[in-house]
Amino acid sequence: MLQDQVLVPAPVRKFVVHSDQLKSAARAISLPSRSSGTITMMLSVSTLRLSEPTSDNGLSVATTLDLTRSNLADDETIGFELPKQLLASLGHHYDCELSFELDKNQDALAWRGSGRSFHMRAPVRFVDAKTSAEEPRHLAGIDARTLYDAIGYAALLIEKRTAGTQAFDGLQISGGGARSGYLGGVSLYRSTALPDAVSFVLPKRNVTNARAAIGKMQGAVVVAETDDAIFIKSGSTELSWSKTGRCRAIDGIFDTAMTATFDVAVAEALDSATIARIASDRGRIVLETTDSDHALSLLSISPAARYDVALRGTLRQCSLAPGSKLELNVNLADLHRVLLSIRTPDAEIAISKHLLIVKSACADYVETSALAALH
Repeated sequence: MLQDQVLVPAPVRKFVVHSDQLKSAARAISLPSRSSGTITMMLSVSTLRLSEPTSDNGLSVATTLDLTRSNLADDETIGFELPKQLLASLGHHYDCELSFELDKNQDALAWRGSGRSFHMRAPVRFVDAKTSAEEPRHLAGIDARTLYDAIGYAALLIEKRTAGTQAFDGLQISGGGARSGYLGGVSLYRSTALPDAVSFVLPKRNVTNARAAIGKMQGAVVVAETDDAIFIKSGSTELSWSKTGRCRAIDGIFDTAMTATFDVAVAEALDSATIARIASDRGRIVLETTDSDHALSLLSISPAARYDVALRGTLRQCSLAPGSKLELNVNLADLHRVLLSIRTPDAEIAISKHLLIVKSACADYVETSALAALH
């Protein structure tokens, strides 16, 4: 009898989307490092969600676009994976509406341009359509550029490794600041535009990808979390990563009593650091005092060559007695990187027996890096 018959849905699903949409989606979700090389797509009756994960699935960036039309049922969702290179080629080679046919029996995706016969076909792998079991909790809204700048400065020294040192596992944003580094140098970015409600750790291995994704966002972004993940959303694009990693407590380093503080022109200080590190990345800052003057110089430590340059600056305070000398061995590559990142024309350099601090401040932010003495 008719009512006893089981109707089997057609295995072919059809949908139409413009190539420009795919091109924009490919740009929005492209990861510059550690990509899995695979794009996951979630297809529904009116939308297509595309996401690109890292190889360990610890981070992903996704975007959702509207379909021109499809033949899916209202409550139907289909998940499938295809190579990243294929998505890039779809946006690159076409400038028109693309009609797709997704064949579940053949595990294949075929497409054609407007008015053309099918001429391209590729294998796909079908996956379960995943839905989040937990709704993310809203933390705060924040300007994308502020977040981009904060992560960029805090990550200045996160990749550094020298003998006997270790890089921090993560970059932490909390309490209106962003901080990270390694045992020989740390960086702290503070801004009133970083809400206190925003608190998370970005694992070291995800810093490059996260900053690249945030750099493509504009205006205000929403930061949210679940028990297991952090989410940053801008319009139809969403960045997420698993909660892991840690950052050492470093804020107290910047409260260290310093022997002397100078105001310097950043361009001149950068030139001095560039010259000094020609011979070696190991350098020495020397402060000499007389009854009437204070001289600050920077020199390289190398058995083959020596470059000795002045660090000209205006003295703000000095507790060193006249006729005394203070010498501090530093990593010139770290100093050069910090000076190169400064966006203000002037900065503050402070030294003590065990520490060099470089500070740059303006109305919107304060950037401070501390370099430990080399032994």
